[in-house]
Amino acid sequence: MADQKLPTSKPLTGQFPSNTETTFRIVGRFGNVNPDEDQQDETKAEESSSSSGISIGRNQKNAEVMIRYLLDRKKEDEGNLEPDLAQYEDIWKAVVREDWNEVEKQLQLLDEHALTSPITAFYETILHILVNSENALWLVEKIVEKIDPESLGKNDYQHDTALTIAAYVGNSEAANMMARKNPELLERFNYSGDSPFHAAARFGHEETIRCLLSVAQTTQMDDQTFFSGDNGATIVQYLISANLFGIALDMLKRYPKLGRDNLKQRKRILKQLAEKPLEFESGCKFGPWERLIYKGISVTKEITIPSIQPETDDSLHINIVDKDNPTKDGGELIKSSINFFEQCRRQAFAIICLIFPRVKHIYRTKVMNEQARQLVKTMCAGVVWTFDNASYALKMPVLKAASLGIREIVEDILQVYTAVTMFYDDNNYNIFQLAVLHRREKVFNLIHKMGLSQKWVASYPCKNKENILHLAGKCNPSRRISGAALQMQREMQWFKVVERFVHPLLLKERNTEKKIPREVFDDEHKELVKEGEKWMRDTASSCMVVDALIITMVFAAIIAVPGNNEKGIPNFRHETLFKVFVISDAAALFSSSFSLLLFVRILTSRQAAEDFLKRLPRKLLLGLMTLIFSIATMLVASSFALIMVIDAVPGPKVMLRRETIVPMTIMAALPIVFFIWSQSYLLIDLLLSTYRPAILCK
Repeated sequence: MADQKLPTSKPLTGQFPSNTETTFRIVGRFGNVNPDEDQQDETKAEESSSSSGISIGRNQKNAEVMIRYLLDRKKEDEGNLEPDLAQYEDIWKAVVREDWNEVEKQLQLLDEHALTSPITAFYETILHILVNSENALWLVEKIVEKIDPESLGKNDYQHDTALTIAAYVGNSEAANMMARKNPELLERFNYSGDSPFHAAARFGHEETIRCLLSVAQTTQMDDQTFFSGDNGATIVQYLISANLFGIALDMLKRYPKLGRDNLKQRKRILKQLAEKPLEFESGCKFGPWERLIYKGISVTKEITIPSIQPETDDSLHINIVDKDNPTKDGGELIKSSINFFEQCRRQAFAIICLIFPRVKHIYRTKVMNEQARQLVKTMCAGVVWTFDNASYALKMPVLKAASLGIREIVEDILQVYTAVTMFYDDNNYNIFQLAVLHRREKVFNLIHKMGLSQKWVASYPCKNKENILHLAGKCNPSRRISGAALQMQREMQWFKVVERFVHPLLLKERNTEKKIPREVFDDEHKELVKEGEKWMRDTASSCMVVDALIITMVFAAIIAVPGNNEKGIPNFRHETLFKVFVISDAAALFSSSFSLLLFVRILTSRQAAEDFLKRLPRKLLLGLMTLIFSIATMLVASSFALIMVIDAVPGPKVMLRRETIVPMTIMAALPIVFFIWSQSYLLIDLLLSTYRPAILCK
C-alpha cells in the first residue's frame, strides 16, 4: 500500500530546506508538539520565512507560506480542481449552526459523491467536519456505513484522514468505527508525521488510543513492524508527555522492538521521562499526613494496565504479576490468581476511596509513580552499557534527572552503569555537583551507596575553579520549605554536610573571584539571613501576644477562685474538680511564662547564619510546644471553673451532671484541636528539619 509509509516531505523541504529526519506540523488546527528538540532547525526555518517578503512576524509568515504551499500541492493532487464551495454552502451553514438533521437532509438531496467530496477550501470532507462533534456521532455512523473503505481514506490539505482528525479530537466512537471498516487507515501518516496512533497519544486521549490499539491487535495489521523504529518511539514519547504511563508500559511489553531499536530511541524516551519530575515519588508534594497514607498504600509487585480494556473509575484494580514464577511465551510473566483475602482488601480500599476522595488521588499518584519507574527500568535493560553507549544515551537523561531531583532515574541508571558519575554537563558539573547546586538531597544521598573510589568524583573541580563546596555556598533556597528561617536552616545544613564530606584542602580553595567556599556562602546569603531574622522576630512577637493574654487570664483566675471563700480558704478545696482546676491553672501560668521568656530570648539573641542551624529553631520549637500546652491547660482550668459554678449546690459542694460535662469538654477540645492542626505543619517541619534533616552525612 502506497499510503502505509510516511508521505515524503521532499516537496516541503524544497520550499523549506531542513536537515531534520522528520517533518513536524508547522501549522494546522492542532498546533505543533515536537517531542525531540534536537530535530528542530530554527535557523533554517527563519531563513526560509524571511525570504517570503511578508512584513509580519516570522512564525506567522511561516504559517501563511506553508498553508499556501500545502493548498497548492493538494490542488495539484486533485487535478487542479478546486472545491465547489457554492454547491455545499447550505450544508456548511447547517454545520455552523450544528443542525445535524438539516445536514442529513441536505446530503440526501445530493448524490453519494457528496459524501466524499471536499466542502471547504481546505479540502475537508463532511466526515472531517462531523467527527469534531460528539453530537453528530449518529450521522457519522450513517455516512461510514454508506461509503466504501477506500473513500474513507480521503484526506485534506494536510493529508489528514477523518480517522486522524477523530484521533486528534478524541472522538473514540467515530475513530473505532472508521478503523474497523478500514484498518489500513491506522498506518497512514499526515505531513506532520502523525498516524492516528500518534494523534491520539499526542493529545492524551486515553480511550481513543485504547480503541485504536484494540483494532490493531484484532485485525491483520502488522503492528509488530509498525510499532518499531522512530515512529514507535515517538508514540511512547507522546504517551509519556500525556502521563499515560500505563499504556506506554503495556505497549513496551507487548512490542519488543518498541522504543528499543537503537540507543537514540532509548535516549529520547529517557530524556522525556527525565523532564517530568512530578510524575515520580521523589517529586510528589504531599503533606505529612498524605505522605503517611502514600507509604501505607500497597502497590503489589508490578502494575500493568491493559490497553484494550479501559480502566473504570468505579473500581480500583491492579494486576498482580508473580515474578518468582518462571517466564514463558517470550518473557511474559504468569499472572497469579487473587485469593479471597485480596479481593476483600481491594473492596474495602475502594469503599475508603469513595468516602475519602483524596485517598483515591494518592493511590492513583502512586500507581503512576510506579509505572514511570518501570518505564525507566525497561529503557535501561537489555543493553550491555559501554562508556560510548552510556555517554550517548544515558548522559543527558541522568544529568537532567539530577538537576531536577528525580532520584529514581539517577538510581536506576547508576545500577546499570555506575560510571555515569564521570559524565559532565556544559558547565563541568557531574550528577552530585548538580544535586548540590540545585539542592536535590534525594539525589545527593545516593552518594553513600557509591564505592569509595566513586565518592571522590563529587570533589572534582568544575566551572570557574569552583569545587562542590563553592556550589553548596551559593544561595538557592528550597521552594518546598516555607519560612525564610527554615530555608536558611536548610542552606546551612547543606553547607555543613558538604563541608564534612570533602577533603580539608577544599575548604581553603579559591575560585576565580579569589573566594573560599565560606566567603561565597556569607556573601550569597546576606539577604536570606535578614529575611530569616525578620521571620523569626515576627513569629516570636505574635506568639508573645498570645502568651501575655494567657498569663493575664490564668493569674486573674487564681485570685478569683470559683465558690465562696471562708477566711481566704476556698469552699471547694476538698473537691477533685477544684484540685484539677488549681493544677491546670498553675500549669498554664508557668508554661505560658516559660514560653514568653523563650520568645523574648529569640527577639534579643544574636541571629547569625550558624544560629539558624539548631539554636534558633530549637528555641522556636520549644516555645511553640509550651504555648500549645499552656493553651490546653488554660482551657481545662476554665472549663472546670465553669463546671464548679454551674453545678454548685448548697453544702457547699459540686454535683456533676452529664448535661454540663459533655458540652464543656467538647467546647474546650475544639480550640485545642484547631490550634494544633493549624500549627502542625510548622511543628512537623521544625522537628524534621532540626532533628531529622533530609540531607544525610555518614
